[in-house]
Amino acid sequence: MTQPFEYSTRYILDKSHFSETFDQTVTEVAPQKAYLKSLVIGMLGAILLLATELNPYISWFVVAWAGVEVLSVRFQKSWWLARQMISKAANNELTLTIDEEGIRSQSTSVKSFIAWGDIIKIEQTSQGWLLHFEAGKSYLSSRCLSPEAQAFVAQKVRTR
Repeated sequence: MTQPFEYSTRYILDKSHFSETFDQTVTEVAPQKAYLKSLVIGMLGAILLLATELNPYISWFVVAWAGVEVLSVRFQKSWWLARQMISKAANNELTLTIDEEGIRSQSTSVKSFIAWGDIIKIEQTSQGWLLHFEAGKSYLSSRCLSPEAQAFVAQKVRTR
């Protein structure tokens, strides 16, 4: 009788971890499509400013909002990293447990469990695994896993 697999590790949710997560999970969007929301908001602001009698402060706010949207597209990674680094999870220790039931993550601000049965698709990336499930997706970095844990996850990929 074989022993059920269980692996547990701890690591810090630091800038390098968040940077790797972003790099491995970002989906590239065509520049025209990425800036479309900014363009629409900017045009709305210009229309409010030039064609209505609405308070100019509101119109200028909408124009400024369009500018912020442009910056969020242009500096997408920096923007995302900054938001992660000011979150409650940043620079806290996370305990990751992988077993026959699924993947558990626990820290002072996060407690999650993803059952293997809930995972729709597992994609191997250059530095880890992207786990797709009904509520979204999650990234599992190889750098925090032992060779045995990596083999276990790879075996789960093959059984899907």
